[in-house]
Amino acid sequence: MKRIFTLVLIFIVFLLSFAARTYAQTPDTSRPTVPSPPANAAFDVIIKKNGDIVYGLVKEVNLEFIIYQRTDIPDGPFYTIRRGEVYAISYRNQVKDILAPINIPPGTPIVDPRLVPDYNDYDYKLTRDRLFRNGVMRVGLGFLRSYSKVKDASQYATSGSFPTVSIAYDARYNSTLRVGILAAIGSHKFNTDRLSLYDSTQSSIKIKENIFNIYLYGRYEVVAGSRSALRPYITFGIGLNSAHITSESTVSFLNNSDQLLLIKSGTRAAGIGFMGRAGADYYFNNQVSVFADAGFGASVLNVGVSFKVN
Repeated sequence: MKRIFTLVLIFIVFLLSFAARTYAQTPDTSRPTVPSPPANAAFDVIIKKNGDIVYGLVKEVNLEFIIYQRTDIPDGPFYTIRRGEVYAISYRNQVKDILAPINIPPGTPIVDPRLVPDYNDYDYKLTRDRLFRNGVMRVGLGFLRSYSKVKDASQYATSGSFPTVSIAYDARYNSTLRVGILAAIGSHKFNTDRLSLYDSTQSSIKIKENIFNIYLYGRYEVVAGSRSALRPYITFGIGLNSAHITSESTVSFLNNSDQLLLIKSGTRAAGIGFMGRAGADYYFNNQVSVFADAGFGASVLNVGVSFKVN
């Protein structure tokens, strides 16, 4: 009887030991596991709370979104996942990041973080650091002349004009206003023919005007803090207009077609100028946008591209 009791006891101990080893080897399936990417992997692993796994190149992790690019198109567009949907990220350098939950009110719309306005709600003083961290460079082409120092320019025919090229740089002053400087150059050509029966002459006049403008301006954003891709604005400024005018007149006599007079002259003129324009930017992302505006200043109509200078 004692031998049987001993065998039963040994059998029970064996069962308990086997059960303990089996339990220790059973993985915890109550939460997603974080897989380890292979050494020198060229991608990151995003593990969602529902068990889905996304492979990509993580560009940014903020309080609301995970921003990444797909591995099959590394130079393609950016994609976003709400942070609350992600359990962890396993980076390609073997670092694992378990994301702490962030309390975001339900129903909060997903906004593309690349279109968030490029300003903070504090410290709008134009220090040197802010001027260069928050600057925007703008390059534009202007059409139709707005400024001219040619006397009675409207009475001449325009034989040709080179589009006005403008370069501007501005930085944010506050949540609605940017301040900056703009320089523009352009060229206009005029011509006319005049007949004088009094002295029996016919004159052909050609005028070329080269214009340089420089303005200090303020750029008022109509909708403060807008996250829309289309953002209207109004620009106003004051500056200097300068013109270099050359003219060439050919005079022929009606009673003597062989006699011609060629008269050339040139002059310079400068004065205070004002700029006032209304238009809109269209943002492809927070770095690049295109714009179009109309008004008075260097040209009537202006279109171009702008990009943020970090």
